[in-house]
Amino acid sequence: MGGVRVHPAWKARPPEVPLEPGEFTEVVLRGRLTDPAGPGAFTARAERFIGHRLGTSRWILLTTRRLLVVAPFPRPGDYFDVAFDRRMVSASQGRKHGDLIIIPLVTPAGPQMLRVPASIRPEATRFIRALRTR
Repeated sequence: MGGVRVHPAWKARPPEVPLEPGEFTEVVLRGRLTDPAGPGAFTARAERFIGHRLGTSRWILLTTRRLLVVAPFPRPGDYFDVAFDRRMVSASQGRKHGDLIIIPLVTPAGPQMLRVPASIRPEATRFIRALRTR
């Protein structure tokens, strides 16, 4: 992932993860992807109300083929918690709540919410545009 731009506010770089041959990373975000009706729903509502992130974030990679959520402690052979075919994912316009941007996604697993810091608005915009152009 040598040519990937990482937002200057981030101190760390995403971990080195294997990609399929011919697959390249387009957008790198640091945030949280949750199912609005799943176990993270209460935390998501609290974050929306407070306007700040609670807890830790994950590296989210949008590649030319997939949307990947990197595991918190990736091990060889088990790098991703979530991997969706990019053609099956669509994004709506994000909304700002406090210092969060909430981006609704439609995935093969149903609706998901991506919450990222408002400080990375340009990267969030690139993420939405990349999912809208196929």
